[in-house]
Amino acid sequence: MTPDADPEARPPWRDRVRDTRTRFEESGLGHLQRRVVDTQLTKQALILAALAFMLVIPALVTLAAVVPLGRPGGGVTAFATRIGLTPQATSDLQQLFPTTTAVSSASTWFGVLLTVVLTVRWPLALQRGYELVWDLPHRGVRTLWRPLAWLAGFLALVAAIVIVGPVDRGLPLVVVLVVGTPLAMAWAWWTQYLLLGGRIGWMRLLPGAVVIGVGLVGLRAAAPVVLSPQISSNYRQFGPLGIVFVILSWFVAFGVVMLGGALVGHLVAGGVLGARLLSPRRGEVTDPPPGESPDEPAAPAVPVAEGGPWHRGG
Repeated sequence: MTPDADPEARPPWRDRVRDTRTRFEESGLGHLQRRVVDTQLTKQALILAALAFMLVIPALVTLAAVVPLGRPGGGVTAFATRIGLTPQATSDLQQLFPTTTAVSSASTWFGVLLTVVLTVRWPLALQRGYELVWDLPHRGVRTLWRPLAWLAGFLALVAAIVIVGPVDRGLPLVVVLVVGTPLAMAWAWWTQYLLLGGRIGWMRLLPGAVVIGVGLVGLRAAAPVVLSPQISSNYRQFGPLGIVFVILSWFVAFGVVMLGGALVGHLVAGGVLGARLLSPRRGEVTDPPPGESPDEPAAPAVPVAEGGPWHRGG
């Protein structure tokens, strides 16, 4: 007859799971996860996508009253080609934009003005997301010109993408991505600095700009493979409404890149990710710091600026 097992004895795998969880929580990735929750990154990305869906799309439809966006060869065709959509997906996307005559007969100057005013909420939401990432207070109306300036720059960027369409047509995708990556990083760098009101220095914003730029280039590279098939498939199944769902999901991905990249850059600039990802595991023996060993004298203290090596300029 075998003796009963000790009821207080725990299986070894529970200790291993507990140790693994503890190491993860103490690592840079664990800190990143907590910051995602603290800053409500998912919620902010959804708000950004919802505003883009409710405001940017109606703004484009209103613009179609003046500019023939939906016709072949129009603005939608040029922009869709630049972001990598296939001809079939581009043709399906054009169905969202009615003819100039149809929009003009259903539009009023009040509706146009209201659309333009409400569109400002989009950069305001992006600005608030960056302030949450850097734990900065919102300055209110006195900095309203910054989201307006960002919106003007964003529209100018979209116009430039449409205008340079014939220039880069026929170039391999690799060439487009290599040239576009530093441009995307520069734009993300300027975006953070402008919306944060210069309260964070350029150098501390550089890691976030790199992450955001790479993410935007990744979205561009994924467009022919992911976005185009989804647009064509959803249009065949649900009509123009299916395209709306695809665009909304892409706006969510855009919001995650813009805000998540800034959050990762914030942790890198503060030395959190780099230091904790390279930190030794629990129980690993490391050399004692200078001054703690009886045989090693302490080094003279050197003042270090708060915020790590990226704090300069902040």
